[in-house]
Amino acid sequence: METSVALSIGSCVGLLGMFYTWHKDSKDTAKQIQKLETEVDQLKEHKQDIKDLGRQINEIKSDMSQINQTLARIDTNVTNLMN
Repeated sequence: METSVALSIGSCVGLLGMFYTWHKDSKDTAKQIQKLETEVDQLKEHKQDIKDLGRQINEIKSDMSQINQTLARIDTNVTNLMN
């Protein structure tokens, strides 16, 4: 009878150990998933910032082109006035 009691206690301890290990692993996995989700969100924000920067650069290029055209017209008018 003592052998079966010892085996039962050993089995219970083993099951508790397995449960503890499983719980610890799932907790670590949840932390890793949360960290990865945070990194993905940060990358999405960074991607949006880069897109916004690209739009701003295109607007600056357009403005510079308009300024160049205006300066060319002014130069032409000044040249015509001097002649």
